[in-house]
Amino acid sequence: MTKNQNFMHDRSALLLVSIDAFLALVAIVLVSLKLNASQGTSNYIITYRSSLGIDSYMQGTALDIASFMIAAVLIFAFAVVLGYRTYPIKRELSLVVLSLSSVLLILIIIVSNALLILR
Repeated sequence: MTKNQNFMHDRSALLLVSIDAFLALVAIVLVSLKLNASQGTSNYIITYRSSLGIDSYMQGTALDIASFMIAAVLIFAFAVVLGYRTYPIKRELSLVVLSLSSVLLILIIIVSNALLILR
């Protein structure tokens, strides 16, 4: 059995890149749909701190919520670049980077959805 020495020929790496691309796309679509569905509303809840009592909600603009889309794109891009650059050093490290970016993208989807539902 031959060992893959190229990132583009490794099925596991390409599967993780595909999963990351799908999750980034889902995050972008969900946030943009929620922003378009609420035209006319300029105040969005951007943070929630339960320990602050009455002042537990902080409001922001749509640009603050759109930063979730930018973060999803940046996480995907950095994960692919880091995965590609670390693949010749150690294959397992590359796969760990790609799988941890999947976890980050899932957390972006959960947090952005929770904040947009609170509005």
